[in-house]
Amino acid sequence: MSPPLSLPLLAALTPSDVDVRLIDENVERVDVNTPADWVAMTCMTASAPRAYELADGFRKRGVPVVVGGIHPSVMPDEASARTDAVAIGEAEPVWRTIIEDLAAGRLRPRYDSSGWADLTGLPIPRRDLLRADRYVTLNVVQTARGCPHGCSFCSVTPVFGRKYRFRPIPEVVDEVRSLSGWIGFVDDNICGHPGRGKELFEALIPLKIKWVGQGDLSLARDPELLALAARSGCQAMFMGLESVSQENLRATGKSVNLRGDMGEAIGKIHRAGIEIIGSFVLGLDGDDTSVFDRTVDFAKRHKLLAAQFAVLTPFPGTVIRRELEEEGRIGDHDWARYTMSNVVFRPKQMTAAELTIGQGRAYGRFYSIPSILRRSLTLRGRLLPKLVVNLSYRGVRRGSGVSKAIGAFWKRWRPAGAQPPLPAQVATTADSSSK
Repeated sequence: MSPPLSLPLLAALTPSDVDVRLIDENVERVDVNTPADWVAMTCMTASAPRAYELADGFRKRGVPVVVGGIHPSVMPDEASARTDAVAIGEAEPVWRTIIEDLAAGRLRPRYDSSGWADLTGLPIPRRDLLRADRYVTLNVVQTARGCPHGCSFCSVTPVFGRKYRFRPIPEVVDEVRSLSGWIGFVDDNICGHPGRGKELFEALIPLKIKWVGQGDLSLARDPELLALAARSGCQAMFMGLESVSQENLRATGKSVNLRGDMGEAIGKIHRAGIEIIGSFVLGLDGDDTSVFDRTVDFAKRHKLLAAQFAVLTPFPGTVIRRELEEEGRIGDHDWARYTMSNVVFRPKQMTAAELTIGQGRAYGRFYSIPSILRRSLTLRGRLLPKLVVNLSYRGVRRGSGVSKAIGAFWKRWRPAGAQPPLPAQVATTADSSSK
């Protein structure tokens, strides 16, 4: 488990005379009786019901509540009904105004960021406010926002846009230099702009770090970019492979995966020494019940370090939700079930039960002990981190949780002085109260 980054960053932008406490409900529960003058929360869709529940508790005590994040940004009317104010879009441009209005008792119902946040001169996030003992690492860093791909099922571009916006590389380097151990870059696509990627990777090489990030298969098509990523210390990339069907890739707008053979691209990245955690979406309109075995066979054949098999989830603000709503195919509006493991719509070529069972079978086959060993025992090495990541995913699917799975394994098997790798799965639901 690694921490959220948004609230530590906003805490760093908060005036020093404000006493801030940050609580991440992934690692500790929020007590609505906690003394606070006001509360700010961020949430994604699946955590929105819990955020509203907490808001109700604080507001009953007369504590003003401000909410922001992806879900409130695309569902501001809903969020406004349960909170005192909603920050729509990126919070940095309006954060100081929100704090001033809270202090003056003139809080407005909405604060809508006009345009995008300026990523120049951002402070170092307040990692000191996090419970360091509850995370595998605190070393998460953002270098850019936005993604050029407009995938129909993704909620990133409706909120952060398709145009890349970059932090100055010297500022990124200074932040990385202040940290020790593995680094996790949380950009949605760190290699999607080749020119900037090359410049960033070159600047990271002298730091001699090891890092993981998120990218796409375009990395394989630029030999210089790939080589620089490897030299800069890239150990693994989380990549949205999405589907083994070209029909599905075209329908969802994932054009980058149509430019050449996906298996060949994966092989090039592996030969450069970079592992891939692949993400697949199950239940797209082109999928029938054969998709589960075909997807797992692909992931095993190409020896992915790990894989996520997500049920198609029509998140608010996405193109796919609008399409499914127009077709009357969304049957479940309980946001708490929008976890990418529950079927909340009517699939086209299978039943909801078949999709649920198929997802479970995909995880079961891919994370069986024989599959883990065959994929981990490769010439690329790094056996211990591979086992840790795979066993963490296996633990999550079996209900033991990622933190327990990683912690128990690492406690028993870690080499002297070694640090654990970044976790296999990151989920952020954070709540902050300031007094």
